[in-house]
Amino acid sequence: MQRLPRRTVLASLTVAVVLAASKKQIRAQGSTPATGSASATPEEPSRGALLPRDVILPLSAVQEVMPEIATETATGENAGALGHPIATRSVTYAAEDGKRRLVLSVDQHPSADDASAAFQDAVARSREVPGVTGEAVPALGAAAFIGVVTQGDETHVGGGALFGDLIVNATLQAYEGTDTNKATVADLIRRQAAHAEQALSPTGSPTAAG
Repeated sequence: MQRLPRRTVLASLTVAVVLAASKKQIRAQGSTPATGSASATPEEPSRGALLPRDVILPLSAVQEVMPEIATETATGENAGALGHPIATRSVTYAAEDGKRRLVLSVDQHPSADDASAAFQDAVARSREVPGVTGEAVPALGAAAFIGVVTQGDETHVGGGALFGDLIVNATLQAYEGTDTNKATVADLIRRQAAHAEQALSPTGSPTAAG
């Protein structure tokens, strides 16, 4: 996979929303480039280990929801994760035009309480960012939030939801903040959560991190 150009990256939930006000270069992780963004706190939090790649939806599953997505461009840790997850994984996909992108990420925390605290902090921070519009999403995990933010001439639609000890995020980059795109984010989060829970369950079969 090719290294993405250096740019501001909005990764997900706060991540898609809080970090709109911050700038950081994309970080490299392992043998492939990682999508990341500036920490929302002065001190960079510990993000622990790297979850296996197969915790995140494969390209074929993403294309069931977004047929225009053509390729996976980056993978690695979720550099925008808040709190102190024990492991994370982020994957970036892009359409043929290279402008429209999707970022999926999963953060695994030591406990459901730790994940909830990090999630609530993310939501609180996202609501403080100027220009952000956001809303809670019922019936999507234990808690969920979708926000829209525009930086320059690019709009991002980002959402996150809480599933036990997991925080699952999805962000559309260079997409309009329409109800249809918000629904797409919610659908991707549902699919990603089910996929991650299966991959991380004792009966799942995650592969080694790469």
